[in-house]
Amino acid sequence: MTASRMEIADFVRTRREAAGLTRAELARKADVSEALIQKIEQGTRRPTAVALGALFSALGVPAQVREHVATLLQPELSTFGTQDTPPEPYELDFLDAIPYPACYQTMPSVELVAANDAYLRAFPGLAPGDVLLEWMLFDPRAREVIEDWEREIHLMVFGFRYMAPAVHPPERIQAIIDRCSAAPEWDRFWSTEVHPDNIPRRPIRVRSPDTGDWIAYHMQLFKFELPQRPWWIYSLVPVD
Repeated sequence: MTASRMEIADFVRTRREAAGLTRAELARKADVSEALIQKIEQGTRRPTAVALGALFSALGVPAQVREHVATLLQPELSTFGTQDTPPEPYELDFLDAIPYPACYQTMPSVELVAANDAYLRAFPGLAPGDVLLEWMLFDPRAREVIEDWEREIHLMVFGFRYMAPAVHPPERIQAIIDRCSAAPEWDRFWSTEVHPDNIPRRPIRVRSPDTGDWIAYHMQLFKFELPQRPWWIYSLVPVD
């Protein structure tokens, strides 16, 4: 069984179990055969995009994870056209022109590549080159400025656990795990599943660095298409 097939098998099984569904129940929701689900979960059959799409729709799997699985199915496309270079001056100017917190970050290791002033003020202690997982776990200010800290860090660990093997070398993943494992909450977040109902991103509430009041933001993630970059645009937009 290939590594990619093992990851897909594990993901489908854990998502189904987290949803509290039997194979027969998921088969009915997705309109596929129970035997197909069994073969996918056992890793004995390479799933088609159509079958996975039906299963993911039934399980409420978000778009980011679907893209990750597409990378697993076609690994030769994972680095096509990307440029592992620092942001150009005009790209930094673009960040600075955004009035709300915004940054460039890698996914799913969530390493901060660059950020505007509004972002750095909203999340004190972060600097380009930092891994957000580590900041969330070890900097006490993270719990002070993010209202639902536990939910956000659990989602971040969940994304890293399932998506990192498709885009990062094993040694980099292990280095991050080794550092994060020093946090007392790490084992719990790493070994527990996120319920499907909690995967869709809801507004995040961040403490204002000016007034101390909570501000609700919509979170947005944008992927570079032209020029292609190995990092994403992360931005927060205040809820109206």
